Amino acid sequence: MSAILSAQDLNDFIGPGLACINPVVVNRSDTNGPTEIQIDASGNPVEVSIDDGSSNATAKTATQLTPAQINLSDCLACSGCITSAESVLVSLQSHTELLSVLKQSRGQRVPNDVNDMEIMKPKRVFVASISHQSRASLAAAFNISVDTVDAKLVTLFRDVLGFQYLVGTGVGRQVSLAYSAQEVLLKAGKLADINSLSVEHKRPVLASICPGWICYVEKTHPHVLPYLSAIKSPQQITGSLLKRLISEEADVSADDIYHVSVMPCFDKKLEASRPDFATGEGVRDVDCVITTKEVVQLLLDENIDFMSMSEAQGARMGNFQAMAPKLWPTEKSWESSEGSSSGGYLWHVLAALGDEIAKVECKTTNLKVIPGKNSDMVEYHLVTVDGNKEEVVAKAAQVYGFRNIQNLVRKLKTGSKSGARSVVTARAKKSAGAANATLSPTEYDYVEVMACPGGCINGGGQIGAPTSDGDAVGLKEWRLMVENKYKSMRSSVVERSAVQEWATTIWGSDIDSLVTTSYRAVEGFDAKDAVPAVLVGDKW
Repeated sequence: MSAILSAQDLNDFIGPGLACINPVVVNRSDTNGPTEIQIDASGNPVEVSIDDGSSNATAKTATQLTPAQINLSDCLACSGCITSAESVLVSLQSHTELLSVLKQSRGQRVPNDVNDMEIMKPKRVFVASISHQSRASLAAAFNISVDTVDAKLVTLFRDVLGFQYLVGTGVGRQVSLAYSAQEVLLKAGKLADINSLSVEHKRPVLASICPGWICYVEKTHPHVLPYLSAIKSPQQITGSLLKRLISEEADVSADDIYHVSVMPCFDKKLEASRPDFATGEGVRDVDCVITTKEVVQLLLDENIDFMSMSEAQGARMGNFQAMAPKLWPTEKSWESSEGSSSGGYLWHVLAALGDEIAKVECKTTNLKVIPGKNSDMVEYHLVTVDGNKEEVVAKAAQVYGFRNIQNLVRKLKTGSKSGARSVVTARAKKSAGAANATLSPTEYDYVEVMACPGGCINGGGQIGAPTSDGDAVGLKEWRLMVENKYKSMRSSVVERSAVQEWATTIWGSDIDSLVTTSYRAVEGFDAKDAVPAVLVGDKW
């Protein structure tokens, strides 16, 4: 091996260039003949026709040019920088951007409709939603309870940063879980006549709440797209609901509401920037995503001592209710749910299938767990028992990490079965006593897929294990500590019909627009096809 090779050469940073983004579109001028770029008297760039030999920038043929803009929504999700150049995401949606927006909003003069006088008040309404995984990570990092973290977060966002609203993502999660379960039941032919969603895809249904997984599929494995769940993530559902309720309650436009989401994953920034999650006017459901790590960095940058910060006074639910929209189910907002620390999707889908089987056939079901070759691959069998005979009535799997994901997508591509059997009426007559998970996706009804090993609780935006002498903790031990903090949260059962009734009351009959989305293949393009003028510097 060359002696020149050193640790510095192992940097995996990929400098983003033209191939990373959508082509920059330049609107060509209708004017024939040569033109040139000039700066007018006001300092603005203009394109001037020089057909008549004149280069007078004030001529009628002068056209003011608009600046080219590149933002996160232009990202092609090629996976090159998703994992190795997170600075790109951080620079466009970060705690520094949040602080900048807060500073710009404070003290701006806005018209007072009463007496036409200008008064000093915030121009925007600020709202934050906090994920369960981020709360658990903060609790582990500061070695305090999740309840204490929640109380301090109220103080931080309300009293220090000046936010008007603060909620947990529990409500958005319950809506997402309820409709995810319904989606699978629809494919089983059990709910075709009630509360139907306009979704069609092959089985198995693959969870789609992980944006890293979605980016991977859209860019490299389009054959997997028909299997993806159409249900939005809690982040996006929470954003839609908050903007609808706060807009009506505070009598402001959705564009004047700035929604910050605190998440365990950097890729959630990409999810929030998808054009699908914005209105026709460009109003996003989530304006800025910051990770748990960035919350800590914000505290450091602003010299805020989180541990010495006073906890919000008053009853726990009272504080949360005061910070939530009036029609928000506050208690559900901060409660967790059964199942995995990635949201419990698999658990709720199987629970819903078990409930339907009990209603239709008056049979009880048991859940059998079949471990795979590693801890991130686990299979679950829902079985009914008749005497000494067990019958598998549904199968699901938990597939975490790209090592297992690659096996999943390969088997989906080569599988010959469509997986379109009915859960209740067309069962495979198999023994439920398999020794090991086989990762046979066409036999599954649902797969909970997450890009990160260990799932969302181990997201790339979570606070890392302490490394200082005396406090150092191993990675596995640290993950277990964060997991235990997560499990210490209060949890509640998702009552599907009640959740759907509430969501429909708030949103209206067009429930699809709240809970469903679609995914598509992302095609790359050759940099040589981009506008030559943009090649200056070749990087951004």
